[in-house]
Amino acid sequence: MAKRVGVLTLDHAVAVDPTVVEDMMVGGTLIRLTHENVPIDKIELDQKNPRIQYRLKLEQEGKSLEQVIMAMPEVKNLRKDIHDNGGLRERVILQRVGNKFRAREGNCRTVCVQSLREKEPKNKLWRTVPARILPSDVDERQVAIMLADYHCAGKLSWKAHEKAGHVFTMEHELGMSQDEIATYLRTSKSTVNRFLQAYKMMKDRFLTLDNGKYSSHGERTWSYFDEFFRQKDLKDLFKKDDSFGDEFCRWVGDKRLPDAADVRALPSILKHPSAAKKFREAPAKTALSEAKKLVESVEPEQGSDFFKLLAKFRESCTNAAQVREILKIRSDKVARQRVIDTYNALVDFMQLADVEVPEAKN
Repeated sequence: MAKRVGVLTLDHAVAVDPTVVEDMMVGGTLIRLTHENVPIDKIELDQKNPRIQYRLKLEQEGKSLEQVIMAMPEVKNLRKDIHDNGGLRERVILQRVGNKFRAREGNCRTVCVQSLREKEPKNKLWRTVPARILPSDVDERQVAIMLADYHCAGKLSWKAHEKAGHVFTMEHELGMSQDEIATYLRTSKSTVNRFLQAYKMMKDRFLTLDNGKYSSHGERTWSYFDEFFRQKDLKDLFKKDDSFGDEFCRWVGDKRLPDAADVRALPSILKHPSAAKKFREAPAKTALSEAKKLVESVEPEQGSDFFKLLAKFRESCTNAAQVREILKIRSDKVARQRVIDTYNALVDFMQLADVEVPEAKN
C-alpha cells in the first residue's frame, strides 16, 4: 500500500487526494485501487454478489433489492452503527461501469447510506460514500477471489450459508476447481465439497420442493444440510436413492427435526425399521423423541454416556489390537491392580442394579 487515509468521511466537501492508492494481489495479479468519495446516487448494487443472490432467492417476492437488504436484521444494526458513527468505518469497494459505480464489496453499507440519505436528505454526511475503486478491467473471477479473502477466509466473515453460496458461484459460474477454491478460502477440499453438496441440496431441492412450500425457511435451515453431508450413512442412502433427498427436505421443512444437531441421530433411527417407521409416521412434534426411545430400547448407549463408555470398554477388551495392554497387565503390578479394581467396581454396580453376576467362563 503506497499511502493510507486516516479518517473516513461521507462529506462530499472534504477533498480527496486522487493519487492515494493501494496495491492488492488477487489471484497472482497486482491490482491498484484508488480512494475516492463517490456520490451515493452514482452507485448501483451488485446483483451477482453471492450474498445478494441468496437473499433474492429467499425473500424478494416483489420487493426491491434495497428492501430485501434492509429487512436483514444485521443490516438494521449496521445502519444504526453508521448513523451513530457519522459514517462508514471501512470503505466500500466499487468498480466503474459506464457512468455508474457497482458495489463489488459493501452492498449492505451502501443500502444503509441510501436509506439515511432518504431519511435525512439535507444531511451532507449521506451524499457520498468513501470508496476504494477497482479498475474497470478487473474480471468476475478476481472479484470472487477478493470476496473469498474478505468474507470467507478473512475477519469480516459471512454466515456459513453465504460462504457456501460464494463457493457455489466460484465453481458453477466461474469454473474454478475445488482445489483452487480451497486455497483461496484457506480450508480443505473436503470442506469445499461439503459446502457445494449442502448448498446444492438446499438451493435446488429444498427451496423448490412441493412448489416452493419451504422457500421462506432457507436461511434458518442451512445447518441441517451441512450436518446431512457430515454423516456418511446419510450420504450413502442419498447416493442409493435420490428420493431420500426429498424426504429429508420434508423432514426439515415440517420440523420433524427440531434442531440441526438432531440430524446426527438419523443414522441410528433409520437403521432400525420400527424406529424409522415411528419417525416417519408419528406427529412431527413427537416423532424424533418417540423414535429415539425405540432405538435406545435396543441400543442403550444411544441415550446414555454411561452405556457409550461401556460399549467402548467392551470393544477395547475384545479388540485384538490391545496386545500391548495385555502384556503390560501381565508384567506390571499397578496395571494389574487397576483391572482388578475396575472388575470389583463393575460387580458392585451390577449388584446395585439387581444384575446377577454370571459365573466365570472356563
